Amino acid sequence: MKRRRFLSSMGLVVPATVLSTEFLFSSCNTGVKEEVPFTEEDINLLNEIGETIIPASTTSPGAKAAKVGEFMKVYVTDCYMPEDQHTFIEGISTIKKLCKSKYNNEFINLTSEQKRELLTMLEKEASEQATRKSEKVVADGDAVQTGKAQEDKQKFKGNDKHYYPMIKDLTLLGYFTSEPGATKALRYIQTPGYYKGEVPYKQGDKAWAT
Repeated sequence: MKRRRFLSSMGLVVPATVLSTEFLFSSCNTGVKEEVPFTEEDINLLNEIGETIIPASTTSPGAKAAKVGEFMKVYVTDCYMPEDQHTFIEGISTIKKLCKSKYNNEFINLTSEQKRELLTMLEKEASEQATRKSEKVVADGDAVQTGKAQEDKQKFKGNDKHYYPMIKDLTLLGYFTSEPGATKALRYIQTPGYYKGEVPYKQGDKAWAT
């Protein structure tokens, strides 16, 4: 079965520590089918970002081999709500601008160290934004309980999701649901026919694909 059709037909579960965003499957049945303006350059960029997050090793291929850029194009177009689609596309544009302003180069031409440095910076930025959002929720809750006006509190305008967790989570989802990710990075049995509640494990064993 093709990966796209499989994901459309069921909520595929990947290892629990892999995904963090709450909206990965939340909109797959909404009928959102607007054409999202991905370019070939965008897909190549997403492949390079994915390869930085999941690089090839001596035992398994990297995210680029799983074509995570093409996967993200399909997933964002078919499953994301319009506001999240906009955030994702704007995020791609922001990354391109950051590469030009910080390194005077395109992401694909950066050194491995520069790529990791940039993604680490985005990870930190997204974490700080999530913290501010959490603090705002607490502040708004306090305002209600103490009788203070909600409008006196600072409000996030528009979509307050950060684009980098979207890219990172879709990289992981796309990789571990791909043939190379499921069969090379993980252990995979195509049609398990029985239940086995206890499986021997030794340190370093790969996780099982689901």
